[in-house]
Amino acid sequence: MTSQSQGIQQLLQAEKRAKDKLEEAKKRKGKRLKTAHYRLQREKEFRNKQTNVMGSQGNLSAKIEEQTAETVRNLTSSYHKNMESMMKKLLSTICDINPEVHPNFRHAV
Repeated sequence: MTSQSQGIQQLLQAEKRAKDKLEEAKKRKGKRLKTAHYRLQREKEFRNKQTNVMGSQGNLSAKIEEQTAETVRNLTSSYHKNMESMMKKLLSTICDINPEVHPNFRHAV
C-alpha cells in the first residue's frame, strides 16, 4: 500500500509541476501579447505622425511646384507678348544712329 501511495504522491506532484509550468507559460504568453500589442500601438502612432509630417511636406512640395509652374507660364506669356515690341526697340536703338557732337567735346581753336 505504501508503494501505491508513493506512486499517487508522485503523480500528484507531477501534476502540480505540470500545472505550475502551464501557468508560467500562460503568464509568459500574456506578457508577450501585451508587449506585441504595445509595439503595434506605438508603430501605428508613429505611422500616423509620419503620415502627418510627410503629408504636410508632400502638400507643401505640390504647392511649390504649382507656384513654379504658374510663374513659368506667366513669364512665357510675358515673353511672347513683349518679344516683338522689345525687338523693335532694340533694333531701332541700334540702327537709328543720330550723329551728334558730345557736349564735352571742345573745339581746338
